[in-house]
Amino acid sequence: MKQERAAAIAAQKKTLRTFRVLDENICLLNYHADYGLPAMLSSGSSSILGMVRFLQRYLHTAGQLPLRSGGGCSTFNTIAPDGTVFMGRNFDYKEARCLVVWTHPKNAYRSVSMVNQNHLIHSDLARARRHLRVLGAPYASMDGVNEKGLCVAVLELRAKPTSQKTGKPPIVTTVAVRGMLDTCATVEEALAFLEKYDMNDLLGSCYHYQISDADGYSAIVEYVDGKMYVIRQKEKGEPLKVTNFFLTPNENAEIKGKDRFDIMDCALQKTPSMTEEQCMKLLGSAKACFRSRYKVFFVKTLWSAVYNLTERSMLLSAKADYSRQYRFYADQPGKVEIVKG
Repeated sequence: MKQERAAAIAAQKKTLRTFRVLDENICLLNYHADYGLPAMLSSGSSSILGMVRFLQRYLHTAGQLPLRSGGGCSTFNTIAPDGTVFMGRNFDYKEARCLVVWTHPKNAYRSVSMVNQNHLIHSDLARARRHLRVLGAPYASMDGVNEKGLCVAVLELRAKPTSQKTGKPPIVTTVAVRGMLDTCATVEEALAFLEKYDMNDLLGSCYHYQISDADGYSAIVEYVDGKMYVIRQKEKGEPLKVTNFFLTPNENAEIKGKDRFDIMDCALQKTPSMTEEQCMKLLGSAKACFRSRYKVFFVKTLWSAVYNLTERSMLLSAKADYSRQYRFYADQPGKVEIVKG
């Protein structure tokens, strides 16, 4: 037992040593420690407190994840004329740095994903290099792609949080994202994964998900009145798009982000097959900047990511600075390609 704990602590220290600053908006983390997803899924968790307590026990730390709600976000999928499959994602939230996280767990899929650094360490870089809160990064991912080309993104809704109670093991929002990235290769596998659990949303908000795979399939998952609904394509490759309102009828939900949805809808109707450059340009057109209704801050686009599901990579631009773009790969931890800037 002592040897196992010593090995776990050594892996955690190794992970913390990989934390580095790419530029003033982006940090990088190559995650070497075991974050215990099978144990997390087996034990179940129906709240952020339950998730934090699991991490405290599993990682042998008292660190917590000070997550907050109050964001925007947009996603869409498309297939380029050459057959490359893309999914675009804007993450809109309070000003913060973003964190690129590589995970390569045993007996699971490798991935590269995005974390709002303010969810973990309040953007304090000095603390980030040594603080155990960073070890919660795999369970704070908002979007990502794995080595099989499965891409997942979560978006906020203005509605009562989902709290399913059907007798299945409970799961929370960000654990669901991590579970899909680690264990699923296709949209159908991801949907089957979600069906196995009772969803419990975090932070007093409701959420929905866009899921896409390397074969060109995509789906949107929503929960209304405790029931899981799936919006599917009419045919493979059809562009789907989503912001911050339900596509499933829900009379109790607010409509938010319709302007951004319309921008994407218009562009994708005109050009349903987009290149990577066109995808990033569309994300720029749909970027956000508005005052949060519930918090005293402005919501802005913290990152725009174009996920290439064919080559399992991510093209990233932070803080709507599209003159600087970087590429990262799910199966090449730590590798950074400067595309622009």
